[in-house]
Amino acid sequence: MLTYDEQEKIERMMAKDQTFQELVTAIKNDYHLTLSQISHEIRNPLTYVNSSMQWIQKMHPEVESFEFWSQMKNDLQYMRTLLDDISAFNNGDQLNFSKIDPKEFAYDLKDTLLPELIRQHIPLLVKLDDAYPDFYGDPVRLKQAFLNLIKNAMESITERGRITLKVFTHDKRLMIAVKDNGCGIPPEQQEEIFRPFVTHKENGTGMGLAIVQRIVSAHHGTIHLRSTVGKGTEFQVHLPLLPVSHICI
Repeated sequence: MLTYDEQEKIERMMAKDQTFQELVTAIKNDYHLTLSQISHEIRNPLTYVNSSMQWIQKMHPEVESFEFWSQMKNDLQYMRTLLDDISAFNNGDQLNFSKIDPKEFAYDLKDTLLPELIRQHIPLLVKLDDAYPDFYGDPVRLKQAFLNLIKNAMESITERGRITLKVFTHDKRLMIAVKDNGCGIPPEQQEEIFRPFVTHKENGTGMGLAIVQRIVSAHHGTIHLRSTVGKGTEFQVHLPLLPVSHICI
């Protein structure tokens, strides 16, 4: 995955060379098509397997006592989740821009997760500047990204945990930060945390933060991580206030 600086370098090269621009666009489209085809070809047989297992369980309820039946269903669900994550990653740079009110955006995130926050007894505090401008972005993709970050924060918290969602402007850019006082991330894991398929969770697919970074990069934004083991983690996302032409590979 390209960094923000690498994307800017490619954009400058594309602006100077029409042939290079056409080549990059062709590679990008072929990349998306290949991932979509692979996902489609795997998803279809998985659907058939799932239907067959449901039919078997209906006709032979005793199969639930089979030692590996539950594990088979869990593995099947994992594969479906992984395909969903790959699809989200593949489509992370396909954006529909509109004007977004930062306050409405922040409280919509909180309202979406409120039932689970209440169930886990985790307070989520929203902090905003006294004055904040609207910004432009894809509200669906950005919500997907920040829900991922907040859910990660929830998973890192044990007792007396709390999460803070901060929204303010900095250097003519909008900054949205998700901060928790959870377990923190070891330094050796931080170096590869945004790489696809890298996970340190028991049932993780390793795609969550890769999707977040892809969505942020598609908005010409940047994401930064600060974390200390035993004290907590903060992800800071910096976004331009106005839409910018972009590419993502």
